[in-house]
Amino acid sequence: FALSEANTAGTERILARTDELTGLSNRRNFLFHLNQIQSGYIFLMDLDGFKNINDKLGHEAGDQLLKQVANRFTRVLPSGSQIARLGGDEFGVIATIDLAAASELAQSIRATLSYPISLASEQVKVDVSIGYAPIDLINDSAESLRRADLAMYEAKRSRSGALLWKSDQKK
Repeated sequence: FALSEANTAGTERILARTDELTGLSNRRNFLFHLNQIQSGYIFLMDLDGFKNINDKLGHEAGDQLLKQVANRFTRVLPSGSQIARLGGDEFGVIATIDLAAASELAQSIRATLSYPISLASEQVKVDVSIGYAPIDLINDSAESLRRADLAMYEAKRSRSGALLWKSDQKK
């Protein structure tokens, strides 16, 4: 009985930190890790065209798409990075890398969606808008998150793909 209870408790702890659909970290676990990082970059990604696919092909197809996108994103991440599904079609990455590697990673993430995704019913194409910002000791993690969010919305608005946060960006 004690062993069964311990296994159940362990499973519940894992589920509390994991996105059920993709198996990635969830928002809670992502924010926990963000608060532990002292330097690097945070990336926020939002899929472009997901809603149309979800509406047209149904939620099951949308779920399949999200799983495949999660796998593609995960394959290009540097060792030690943290990736999470933050909700809906939003993902986040935390990586302890420098600016040059951050720019390269943003382009690598975008490149994972350069070819169609095969779903049960058909092949579909989605793109991603990425905003990224530095994580440093000067700003708290909430500010780094806010900056990446501003850059992501500007990337989406301008259809530029990926944007590094700049101090002149305002919401």
